[in-house]
Amino acid sequence: MNQPPDTTAKRALRSALPALSEADWSLQQNVAFRMDSITSRLNQELRDSVLRDLDLTYAHFRVLQVLFEVDGQQIGDIARSIAMRQPALSRVIDQMETRKLVRRKQDKDDSRYMRVFLTPAGKRSYEQAWPEGHQIIVRALEAISPDEREQLLELLKRIDLHTQKK
Repeated sequence: MNQPPDTTAKRALRSALPALSEADWSLQQNVAFRMDSITSRLNQELRDSVLRDLDLTYAHFRVLQVLFEVDGQQIGDIARSIAMRQPALSRVIDQMETRKLVRRKQDKDDSRYMRVFLTPAGKRSYEQAWPEGHQIIVRALEAISPDEREQLLELLKRIDLHTQKK
């Protein structure tokens, strides 16, 4: 059976990858695994505490967070900010609109696009959720010094920008 060309190309790329060392196989040395484990624990703590009480999903929280920072963004920009595919985010925005947390409005400069805005209820929900979310982060970062926190943040920003380019 013929494979689609992209599958064949992907297989060729994978076979050209360098061999992994023993350390490369170790979860103890896997930076992505460590970052994901930490963020998963923090996200779970946030969900188990304040988000459940506010009847918000983590995706709702992330959208509120991004719009609280810069309101009136296009869905594609929000999707890039929170690393979610646009079709999935559109469904989340639909749910949030039904719950009156956000509203969509046609872009005044380009009617082909919609912008998403916080409603007063959405802003209140975020203002109720964020203080606990912030404390969860503060408690996690107690393990490192203020200088190390600044360094960590700068490194994460660089990695974030680099991975967005791909």
